[in-house]
Amino acid sequence: MRQHPTVRAAALTGFSALARAYGLDPVALLRAAGLPADAEADPDRRLSADAINRLFEETAARAGAEDFGLRLTELRGFSNLGPVTLLARDEPDIRSALAIFIAYLPLHNEALTIDLSEYDGLAILSCVVASEASRVQATDVTVAMLHRILRQLLGISWLAQGIYLERQRPVRIAQFERTFSGRVHFAQDFSGIAFAAADLDRPNLLAEAALRPYAAQLRATLPGLADLPLAERTRRLLRAMLAGRRCTAPLAAERLGLSRRTMERRLAAEGTTFHVLLDEVRGEVARGQLAGTRRGNAEIADLLGFASSAAFTAWFTARHGQPPQAWRRGQQA
Repeated sequence: MRQHPTVRAAALTGFSALARAYGLDPVALLRAAGLPADAEADPDRRLSADAINRLFEETAARAGAEDFGLRLTELRGFSNLGPVTLLARDEPDIRSALAIFIAYLPLHNEALTIDLSEYDGLAILSCVVASEASRVQATDVTVAMLHRILRQLLGISWLAQGIYLERQRPVRIAQFERTFSGRVHFAQDFSGIAFAAADLDRPNLLAEAALRPYAAQLRATLPGLADLPLAERTRRLLRAMLAGRRCTAPLAAERLGLSRRTMERRLAAEGTTFHVLLDEVRGEVARGQLAGTRRGNAEIADLLGFASSAAFTAWFTARHGQPPQAWRRGQQA
């Protein structure tokens, strides 16, 4: 991934119209976030993912709309993902469609990591938005988009078993319950969707078999996750694995389809190690949690896999020159 990840300008689809509906000036908001005033004009233009995150947070705050991200999602569909849509929509079943979607996601958003896991008949589709700033609205947008995609692939009557969001419970939750057609769990350890694992093998209702060869030809011309450097593939995997508190080198190697020795050897050839990458991702997630949530040190320590709050505080202080809460106060100031 680039040092400053980018996202297609299609991520802004509907932004200006929605901002105006709240009586706000979208051009002024875009410029304040460091984005071009005509950003929506070209959906394939690459824009700073951090700038878009800041834009969504500031707009939600000015509008007094904690559900701004959800309302923005209502103005877009599966096609908003551009080339990723073409690659995934004609896969025969849900499992293969999601696999393609996850593998080629960087074509749309380099800052977003999505992971699919299965436990005892339950499928968990989780997402992580890589950002050191608050990313509440961006995460809401992502989970709502995933939910809409699943309903398009499985049929409008499909229901998730649970929607989980890291954000604190908003004052008004009606829009959340309408968007997700059911109960939403707030202040969770991860953001994502839980549903029956059996749904993964159901047929994709959008698929057209005649278009599958075209999608295969298109994939052959585009870079996928497997074409990224191993260090970046490992970073993306670690962001997803942290939510499950199972971030070990042997498990990461298994998920990458490598032996641990081969993984370490290839990472060394790229000038890094598994533990260096884990440290980087932990730092990224820790700063995001401190800046974007009200979680205390103990909760963040648990999320990052530290044995205690004291261990997390010592680790963070050694890397940032100040304790976590002091760093948080500085960000708020």
